[in-house]
Amino acid sequence: MDIKFLQAKNGDAILITFYDPKNTERNILIDGGTSSTYQSKNKNGKIENGPLKKIVRSLNKIDLLILTHIDDDHISGILKWFKCDRNAAQKIGKVLFNSGEILSEFFKKELNEDLEPIIKQINDTNTSTKQGIRFTKLISDNELWDREIIYTPLEKEYFGVKVTFLSPNINKLTLLSDKWIKDSKSLDTSAENDYKLTLKQHIEDDLFLEDKSIPNGSSIAFIMEYENINYLFLSDAHPSVIIDSLTDLGYNNKNKLKVKFVKVSHHGSKYNTNYELLSLIDTNEYIFSSNGDIHKLPHKCCIARIVNHNNNAELYFNYKSIPENMFKEDDFVDFPSFKVNVLENN
Repeated sequence: MDIKFLQAKNGDAILITFYDPKNTERNILIDGGTSSTYQSKNKNGKIENGPLKKIVRSLNKIDLLILTHIDDDHISGILKWFKCDRNAAQKIGKVLFNSGEILSEFFKKELNEDLEPIIKQINDTNTSTKQGIRFTKLISDNELWDREIIYTPLEKEYFGVKVTFLSPNINKLTLLSDKWIKDSKSLDTSAENDYKLTLKQHIEDDLFLEDKSIPNGSSIAFIMEYENINYLFLSDAHPSVIIDSLTDLGYNNKNKLKVKFVKVSHHGSKYNTNYELLSLIDTNEYIFSSNGDIHKLPHKCCIARIVNHNNNAELYFNYKSIPENMFKEDDFVDFPSFKVNVLENN
């Protein structure tokens, strides 16, 4: 199994390539990052292709597209792809997505329009947010989406890969359907990073507060098992939901979930990783997808918890600027066994 964490700015875009039991190559794409992950314009107005566009051009098919939640830094790259490429749907086999439409059907409530992404075609001059094509209509009309709602507890198999969903639970989906308003504020609104303190200082001053973002709480998070190896993808999920799901599956601090790696929740936000969650996971590899823009993630405080919990932690970043700017000499003196790595697959 080959896993690439694309440089998706402050977002997530993860490509997983493997061979199914019939030795056919399969591709799973988790999220699409920001719109510039697909395509953007430079200062001179010239179009520049992002890593997502390069990837989809190189592949025959994306067999499964998982859109974990509605936030722009996870879904906008996919919307940009569909906007720029009228044949995008033909490259996709199946989509998993908890849309506002199926939530309104499931809960028998009025549709929350903010949960329905709109794709405005390039030649569409109507600027109204009510115009354009619903993303869910596109994927429905192209028979990519079976309108299945994803929530715990649920276990599925795709092309020989077992997926055990850990988030969202029904309560988080209820909140999303009922109360979310687009552009509502989250806890992660810091104007500067928290890199001035050492890891040790962060540990001494630590106080955990859980993320209150409703979209993050609705994130699809899961264990992926391939050839008896587990991989943990946490999207932006709330730790309390993951803890409850792992506990229900029989995991505890004496019987931990063994995984190759964990894609740390919410780009390494201090509001999405706590010691209780870390105590349920047996791994040395922790992956962070973020360039540090917008919300200044990952938080060094989050990394301090990880290193304090696991002195042998191996940290992987998909932008080299993060470790270059984050760590001080004292960090490696205080915690000499942890390792820092940069993913070179973008």
